[in-house]
Amino acid sequence: MKIPIRFQSTRRSGQPFYRHHFILFLLAAVIMTLAPPAGHAANIPLNPGGIYSARADDGSKIYLYRYAPYTTGKPQFRTGGTPVLIFTGICMNMNQYLSCTPPGMEDVYDDVYVPPVSSAPAWALNADKTDYDPYIKADRMRYYSLAHFLWLQGFDAWFANYRGAGHDPVASDGTNPNGITTLDTWATQDVPAAIARVKAITGKRMFIGGHSTGGLVSYEYLQGAYMDYGRWSWWKEAYYKTCYAFGYMPHVKSSATLAATRNADVKGFIGLDPAGVPWLPADVLDRPLFWGLVGSRLYLPLDAMSEYLIQLLPDKTLLVGVMDTFLGLINDFAGSDGALGELLAYLNFWKVDDMDPCMEDWMLRYSIGGATIRGFGQYMDMGLHYTLREHYKNGAENYLTTFEGPTPDPVRDGYYYYDANVSRMTVPLIVFSSSTGALVAPEETDLFIISKKTPTAYDKWYVVNGTAHVDVAMGNRLPTAVFPNLSNWLKAVDALPANPPNTDTPASRNDI
Repeated sequence: MKIPIRFQSTRRSGQPFYRHHFILFLLAAVIMTLAPPAGHAANIPLNPGGIYSARADDGSKIYLYRYAPYTTGKPQFRTGGTPVLIFTGICMNMNQYLSCTPPGMEDVYDDVYVPPVSSAPAWALNADKTDYDPYIKADRMRYYSLAHFLWLQGFDAWFANYRGAGHDPVASDGTNPNGITTLDTWATQDVPAAIARVKAITGKRMFIGGHSTGGLVSYEYLQGAYMDYGRWSWWKEAYYKTCYAFGYMPHVKSSATLAATRNADVKGFIGLDPAGVPWLPADVLDRPLFWGLVGSRLYLPLDAMSEYLIQLLPDKTLLVGVMDTFLGLINDFAGSDGALGELLAYLNFWKVDDMDPCMEDWMLRYSIGGATIRGFGQYMDMGLHYTLREHYKNGAENYLTTFEGPTPDPVRDGYYYYDANVSRMTVPLIVFSSSTGALVAPEETDLFIISKKTPTAYDKWYVVNGTAHVDVAMGNRLPTAVFPNLSNWLKAVDALPANPPNTDTPASRNDI
């Protein structure tokens, strides 16, 4: 006898917003910060056998998770499949891709929407296509999980936390002070360590990529970028730690030989709205006040805030109501006349009508991760100077840089420019861009990444209509638009020989 799945209608556009939620949320926050410590929602269940760590060149400990549906017995890891290693966006941790229902949260996530079986995407159904996959049927939050999708397709799914991000037992830790971490630190230290660990365990070529910053650090890896170690190749760790002690990160360099080696080990690149040169409201942000802020050593311990504040909320109603109110106003007024409309267009990176309320709660309760403010400063530098370069405070000579970095001059300024070396990326690529263009515009992704890489006959580029930067990786169109196209591409590229055919034509845009 089959147990029927109970379906609920997802949020409909035009749902009213309740502004009094702002006041309730602020009161709740004050009460919780003044209250004595209390228990919080259970962390998500992880198979102990899927937890691994990697050691970066500077001695930092980076945690990885190999996915299989959680069980108290022996997990069914896809050890025979091709590895797929996915990195997260900034301010996120690997839980971004692991949506499920933790113990004790059944009442919070019991109304997550999945479509009726008759209209369900084929990847989510069982072998005879008559019902949902048993794991999704048992826990419908898995319907939105990139990890579970990859597992169902037979791939060996891996996920990583950057230093300073993640909840125990997969919280990664750096040997450097958190406040001087840059996007370059993740790209040249954490990513190579994670990839090397997966290769050592599986012995196989793999796919790599991720959402937003996860895409950025992956294509930077593929162009042979590394952190400068001077003449200390025999003792990189000591050199890096010496730089850290003086309060700065070394410069980024790259090697064509290293890029070729890395591309040979990688089957393909997956980009979910991969970050690059962001569009920024220059009239608002290009000021000493903001440059001073984003160049500071401020660190955002968002994992701790999630675990010890947001997870104390017993129900998603208040949390989701506040987010819907705030983001809904941005969605409604983005692009209106004047400086405010321009700023709201920049902030229009999350469409609430494209995301199930349970997934909104999941993101805020479990998925936000620690980040340094200098990571945002690097994006601000790249956006306002319209280039892709390393952080402007990298290097001993830039230690005392107070505000913005110098006007780009690739010949004389001493910085490494990622956009000058994207052609070293030779593996097949698939990119899913969001359609709003906030934070990451499809046209800029094409200009700085897709059109600059060495094109192959298997490169694919999709623009997912009705999505913004956040929800394209966690929203309603992820299972129905992204997953089927990703499945077809993965299977086609996985069957290719080591050297896929090149072409003279970059991937063309496909709206879906």
